[in-house]
Amino acid sequence: MNDIERPIIEYISAMVAETGGAPVDRETPLLEAGLLDSVSLVKLVYFLEERFKISIPDTEIRAELFESPANIAAYVSQRAAQPA
Repeated sequence: MNDIERPIIEYISAMVAETGGAPVDRETPLLEAGLLDSVSLVKLVYFLEERFKISIPDTEIRAELFESPANIAAYVSQRAAQPA
């Protein structure tokens, strides 16, 4: 786990724990397992933007992005590397 994955997994794990969900790792299928709903998805996007100082355009909020914490971390790494 790297410096981007760790806080993402910790944040999602905390959200899931509030509803009594199972542990989350980097390959947990977030949408397939029903761990993210529309409200938690909005909260997650806000967390990512604030924590990593990135902007996620609405046009890039797609199911593929939120398939797993690893997918999210890869996207965040890519966005963070882009000039503002």
